[in-house]
Amino acid sequence: MLPSISVVIPFYHAEAFFDETYQSIKQQTIQPQEIIVVNDGCGAKALEFLSQYTDIKIIDFTENKGVSTARNEGAKAATSDLIAFLDADDIWLPNKLETQLTFLEEYPHFSACHTGVTTFNDKGDISTFVNKPFDLTIIDLLESMQVTPPSLLITKASLEAVDFFDQDIRCSEDHDFSIRLVQQGFRIGFIDQALTKVRRMDHGNISSNGRSILIGHCQLLKKHWHTFRQHKGMTSKYLYKTFMTAGGKSTGIERKLYYLTGHIIKLIFSVKE
Repeated sequence: MLPSISVVIPFYHAEAFFDETYQSIKQQTIQPQEIIVVNDGCGAKALEFLSQYTDIKIIDFTENKGVSTARNEGAKAATSDLIAFLDADDIWLPNKLETQLTFLEEYPHFSACHTGVTTFNDKGDISTFVNKPFDLTIIDLLESMQVTPPSLLITKASLEAVDFFDQDIRCSEDHDFSIRLVQQGFRIGFIDQALTKVRRMDHGNISSNGRSILIGHCQLLKKHWHTFRQHKGMTSKYLYKTFMTAGGKSTGIERKLYYLTGHIIKLIFSVKE
């Protein structure tokens, strides 16, 4: 008997995109046991919109609490063995869940697995990412964020063991979560197929804001400072990538300042890309 799956979806003003997301779940070759949608402080209008989907379970926040809290409360309410996270504007290919279940059956020592990702917007696909480590290590995670939550399938037991997502980190919560999982001995496997599509529309997505990226990355660095310091060169490499990424998501003088800081870090510490 296959383990059951609960899908957890944080919802924040995603009415324009949600039906496509929902349909991608209903088209899965293996159906989840339940779909839990967390209305993250969007009020009665969002509840009325979501009420048309009669087979979803809704958790309603009276105020906006952020994606980490939404994911956590959805996961805690889930009744399945496995949790799949999906954002309310992203899409799964039809065989995403089945492929992941097959993977976890074949490699039972993994507590989670994630898939390749294609980013897209209203004009079509942008980039595809399928070149990631098969079995994540701390070094892999200190170099860069590897796991995108909408691509992740994970046991509820391992979520509980690491106390879910850190609700105090507003931008790099997924990166922090992956680090803590691997630090505590849970293994995350990778499926090199782009079975998850992540929307890039700058419609309020926190990753579109360079300043938010900078703040979130600095929070993560502070939290895991001792781990970074144990591995030579990782702190400067992480800071270089942080400022370059923030620069790419900023405009005007802020963009120039972030890029300049990144180049200075690279020059001083001889950072290799």
